[in-house]
Amino acid sequence: MKFGDKEILGSTRDVNKNLRQLISVLEEKVSKLVQKQEFDYALFSLRAIASYSGVLFERLISSKDSPIEYTAISARNLFECYLLAAYIIGDPSKGKEFVGQKAYEELEINEGFLSIAKDSKNTSEMSIKFIQNRMEYINAIMKASELTPSKNWNVNYLAKQTNNELEYKAFFKLYSKYVHPSSWIMNSFKEEYDNPIFKNIFSLQGQHYASCTTKLISEYLDKKTSA
Repeated sequence: MKFGDKEILGSTRDVNKNLRQLISVLEEKVSKLVQKQEFDYALFSLRAIASYSGVLFERLISSKDSPIEYTAISARNLFECYLLAAYIIGDPSKGKEFVGQKAYEELEINEGFLSIAKDSKNTSEMSIKFIQNRMEYINAIMKASELTPSKNWNVNYLAKQTNNELEYKAFFKLYSKYVHPSSWIMNSFKEEYDNPIFKNIFSLQGQHYASCTTKLISEYLDKKTSA
């Protein structure tokens, strides 16, 4: 199926089916690694990316009767998942850094909760202690696993690194108007910004990125198997 100059690999049903099959393959491969206590951070990362792409794609195809913002956010995040997959496949060593980002982000989240909790008279000492213990545990696990907490890569950086900058500049101008409380949304009539034509563009765009992610990871796995 074609969408402008983009190729969507199969119908909506086919894209969903292929993505689900890929997720199953990745889950099996990761499960075997865990049983052997072996580490392949690129594979762990691609499993996570494919799994979340599956969640996003399910939301995308289920949002036909939902506000257009739901479709836009799903399509935008499917684009970012594609960029993440392309970046890690281009340099599998980045998989370890990507896994380390989880710790950095959880520490940031807990720091935020801790700040709120300390400022609130209704927060118990037990709750504060729980958050502090969790942060200590994360730091200990990171040290034992020789992982370095690092900031996430922003979409602009990923687009540049994967030669998708033109795509980023074109479509993020569109996405940004729908994932933030923009003047376009707030000062327009609903039929202006939420119409079948715009929603269909977001839907096809998201489907395109889901199919690209599936193809990209599948080809990576095939090359690893035949190597």
